[in-house]
Amino acid sequence: MKLLASLTSPYGRKLRVLALELGIDLPLEDTAPMADPAALLAANPLGKVPALVLDDGSGGGSAIIDSPVIAAYLIGLVPAQTLLPVAGPAHWQARSTEALADGVLDAAIILRFNMAQGITAGPWVDRQYRAIERALAVMNGRVGGSDFGDICMTVACDYLTFRFPELNWQVHNPALVELVGRLLATSAFQATQPLR
Repeated sequence: MKLLASLTSPYGRKLRVLALELGIDLPLEDTAPMADPAALLAANPLGKVPALVLDDGSGGGSAIIDSPVIAAYLIGLVPAQTLLPVAGPAHWQARSTEALADGVLDAAIILRFNMAQGITAGPWVDRQYRAIERALAVMNGRVGGSDFGDICMTVACDYLTFRFPELNWQVHNPALVELVGRLLATSAFQATQPLR
């Protein structure tokens, strides 16, 4: 089993942190998706990271794609895990927190691609910034709901700090500030820190 992801992919980082917290050995194959490498396209015809390549025993290997699906797979490998409640309202709240955090990342990555093309203003750009701001406000009230949700939110916030320091997301989100400061000091987050 190996994870195809770039070293700066926040979606990949979420999975790497999760694997470390679960005690799962998850080798990373540094993969630049924009280069359309053959291994990535074989695993995910969409050409997106992360992709989890499984050893199916035949020398080939099947793949699981999309970070929420891969996260669910990794969690399923450890039945006794305590990061994500296994059922009930707390489970779905944690999965919804993951979706919020991933949505922040989606909006931030759209903004980065727009900027690379010289698009820095307009209704679509403004919509992404508003989505990030609203999601952060909700996430600020979800700190401590589950370890899994806290991991997802920390990855998203640290990515904003990394790529969009001018957003100053910390100003209005004190609970997230405390969470991010605490989790970034853990060994799993230290081991997966992107080069800056």
